[in-house]
Amino acid sequence: MKRIEEKEKAIMDEIMEMHALAEKAVELSFRAMRGDKSVVREISRIEQQTDVLDTDINYACTTFIALFQPVARDLRFAISIMRISSSYERIADIAQEISLYESKLPEIVFKAEKYLKKMFDAVKEGYTKTEGLKERMTELDNAVDEIYVEAIEQLEESCDVNAVLTVRHIERIGDLLAKIAARQIFIKEGRRVWII
Repeated sequence: MKRIEEKEKAIMDEIMEMHALAEKAVELSFRAMRGDKSVVREISRIEQQTDVLDTDINYACTTFIALFQPVARDLRFAISIMRISSSYERIADIAQEISLYESKLPEIVFKAEKYLKKMFDAVKEGYTKTEGLKERMTELDNAVDEIYVEAIEQLEESCDVNAVLTVRHIERIGDLLAKIAARQIFIKEGRRVWII
């Protein structure tokens, strides 16, 4: 294995760790939304881990660019991975914020959990295979967006700011996962796509 491939593999190992941490944070945030506040400390720990990993990944990618002066796919990889890492870090931040809110949420909000789980699964698969990823992520992101719209309509008269923020944060997690998928397509196929 060439040195450049070894470095890419090391970076990918860290990205997969970020993926797992972000997914766990979101899973725990749904438990917190259901009233289990015992998970708040664990989410905070995960959020701190993602902060450190994001810094490590950005440093590794910067070093990768400086040492190997990559072009084409390798350059797309390094630049996109930095952005992907930041998206995972932001997802963990959002999950932490969600876990701190106290509010009564419309039942429809909890349907978003299964769609976000499917989005995480699609993104995980996207590191090895991007065929059909755009279409799959578009469908899932649209489902999360529909839940957001319906939940906001249900919350319109309650004036529960925490509930509105929670719903908005859930929708934002879907957007961030869609952006990760778009960057995966850019890395693999060299084309820019928008998943909206």
